[in-house]
Amino acid sequence: MKKYDLIIVGAGIIGTFCAYHALKKGKTVLLLEKDAQPFEASFRNFGQAVPSGQSLPQWFEYGRKSLKIYKDLQENTDISLVKNGSWYYASDDQEMTLLEEIHQLFTERNYTNKLYSAHECLEINPSLKKEYVKGGLFFPEEASLNPLVMVHRVREFLIQYMGLHYQPLCSVISIEKKRGIAKIHSAHGQAFWSDKVILASGRDTQFLFPDIFAQADLKISKLQMMRLKPQKRAFDANILTGLTIRRYESFHSCPSFHKLEASVDQKPLQEQGIHILFKQAADGSIILGDSHAYVQAHQQANFGFEIATEINEMMLNEAKRILHLESWDVDSTWAGYYLQANKSDIFTKTLDDVIHVINGIGGKGMTTSPGFTAEYIQKLY
Repeated sequence: MKKYDLIIVGAGIIGTFCAYHALKKGKTVLLLEKDAQPFEASFRNFGQAVPSGQSLPQWFEYGRKSLKIYKDLQENTDISLVKNGSWYYASDDQEMTLLEEIHQLFTERNYTNKLYSAHECLEINPSLKKEYVKGGLFFPEEASLNPLVMVHRVREFLIQYMGLHYQPLCSVISIEKKRGIAKIHSAHGQAFWSDKVILASGRDTQFLFPDIFAQADLKISKLQMMRLKPQKRAFDANILTGLTIRRYESFHSCPSFHKLEASVDQKPLQEQGIHILFKQAADGSIILGDSHAYVQAHQQANFGFEIATEINEMMLNEAKRILHLESWDVDSTWAGYYLQANKSDIFTKTLDDVIHVINGIGGKGMTTSPGFTAEYIQKLY
C-alpha cells in the first residue's frame, strides 16, 4: 500500500498551489482531478493579479505574497505572467476621491502606486474617452496571467521538477479516517491513503460532505464575460473602472466609501453586479466583463443554462462609454461560477483531524490563492 503525506482533491488554483507549497516542504503529494483537466473558475476569469482590489489588510497581503510567488515561478518556467500593471479610472468626483484615499492607504503600506490627472491618463492611454475619465491610479507591480494555461503550466512544472503525482479522470466518492489516516475511494474502485487530505472541490459541494457544505452558508456566483475579436494593441495594463472602484473590497477601507451615491445610470448596472474590466491578451483579443448573480450553494439549478443577452449588452454599452476600440465584435461569451462564503472571506474546516476543506474563496482566487495557500500549508505542517 502506497501512502502519501498529502492527497489533494481538486486541481484548480487552490489545489495546485497547496501542492506547490507542500512539495516545497519535501512532502509526497498526490493531486486528484475528476475531469480530464480542470476547467471551472480557475480558468474562466480575467487572469488579473490585482492585490490593490483586496480587503485590507489580510487579503491584500495574501495578494502581495501571491505576486511574489508568481514572479518566482515565472523565473523557472513560463506560467504566462506579464508584469503590465493595473489602472483604475475614476468616472466622477466621488470615485476620484476614493482613488486619492486608497493612494494614501497603499503608500503607507509601501505598495507602489501613482495618481494621475485626467489629462495625464489620456496622454498615456489614448484609447480612453475624454468624457469618461476624471483621473486614474496606477499600480506598476501588478500583473496579468493567461487563465487558460497558467494552472496547467504550474502543474506540469510540479510534475516534472518537484515530484508531484497527478491523476486526472479520478472522481472521488468518499473520504474517511481509517487507522488514524485518510482513505480515499474513487469511482473506479481505487483506494488511496494519506496522512492528510485537502478537499478543494470548487462549486461541487453535493458529492463529498454535502451536510457540511449545507451548514456553511455558502453561495454561488454566476459571472458573464465575453471576448472581443483580436485587434490592434489598444492598451497594455489591466483596466479597472469606476464601477470597480465602487465594488472592490479594498475601497471599503476608504473614509469616503460610505458616502458613495450611485447615479441613475449606475444603479441598473449595479443591480446586475456589473463592473467593467478590460484585459487585452497577447493575440489582441480583449476580455471584457463582468456581471454577478447569486444563489445559495444548493440551488445551482436555479441559474439555468442561459447567457443573458441583455446583460451582455449592458456591459458592452458601458464599455463603449469608457474606451475607443477598433472593433466591438464579440468573438465568444461564457459564464463562470465560483463558490463564495457569505459571512467570511473563505470557508475552511477540519474533519476528523486529517481531512481539511478549503472552499468559498470567491472572486479573489487568481489574485490571492498562492499567498493564502502558503500560509495554510505552513500551519498544516
